[in-house]
Order: sequence, then structure tokens, then C-alpha cells
Amino acid sequence: MIAQRPLPSRLLGPRLILQKHPLSLASEMFAMIDANREHLKHMPWTQLTNSVEDSKNWINATHNEWDNLALFDYGIYVDQKYIGSCGVHSINWEFKHCELGYWIGQEFEGKGYISEAVKLLENECFKAGFHRVEIRCASFNEASARVALKNGYKLEGELREDSIVNGEYRSTKVFGKLRREWNALA
Repeated sequence: MIAQRPLPSRLLGPRLILQKHPLSLASEMFAMIDANREHLKHMPWTQLTNSVEDSKNWINATHNEWDNLALFDYGIYVDQKYIGSCGVHSINWEFKHCELGYWIGQEFEGKGYISEAVKLLENECFKAGFHRVEIRCASFNEASARVALKNGYKLEGELREDSIVNGEYRSTKVFGKLRREWNALA
């Protein structure tokens, strides 16, 4: 087992800042989600985010999970503007693996921001001692699949009809990167 420790609360990239969510972000976060509901409809958590209070509750929950070393969730900022969120979840300290998740407002897609966020997160994960990092996305989410492939993740398979979103079964693509693959690209 690797030494369990929190990831840094702030990560700096060439264009981005990833910052642990402050509670004061709740209104802005909700507004971004609400303005992008159609764009984010494949994300199951959007169904549970119907008010600023829901966003506050989410941020508080992520702080508790952060303290318990179970999840590290960040706001993504470009020029001090909040554009979405990303994080590390499904953490298994014993077997040294975790999963990355991300979303941004539709107007910010296609600019490489998510790829930059993925690089920042995976670097911290591998430096912390993780052996494997996964990205999972809805099978129809081609943009997210492109992000994974562009960043050197290997498509490992598809979990057929493994979840229900908006009352319908959905399949999930699983991408993975191993420490040795990260080392080879670093």
C-alpha cells in the first residue's frame, strides 16, 4: 500500500489553475451546471443538482471526502474564470489505482483545457505512488474518449449497460494508463 496523503489543493498548469472548491463557488458552479444541462445530460449527478443549495451540499461533501482521502475535486479556472470541474475519485489506496473525472461548460470545449487538467491530475496521482489511473466515459461521449486517447490512455473495454441515466441503460468505455506508460511519456 502507498502512503495515503492528500493531493495538493492547488495545481498550476500553463493555462489553468485547478483549485479545491471553495464553498463560495456554489452559486457560480450551479449557474454553470444549469446553463449546460443539455450538454451535461449524460452525467448522472446533474439530475441531483437543482439549486445553489445542492451545489453547496456537493462542495461540503467533497471537502469531507478530501479529508478522508477518498476524493480530490477541483474547480478548473482560466484567467480566474470558473469553467468546470475535475477530480480524482474511486481511489483504492491498497491496489494503487484511481479514476479521473471532468466536465466543462460547452463554450470552453475544444480548447485543450481538459487535456491540460488530465495531465495535471495524472502527474499528481503517479507522483503520489498510484500504479494505474482510469478514465471512464459514456460510450457515446466521443469528446471524452478523444481526451483519453489523446493523453495516452488505452481503451481497455466497454461495460455494457452498466448504469442507468435518465431512466435508460448506458454503457461505459474504460480507458487506463499505467505508471510505466506515464514514465515513458514523461
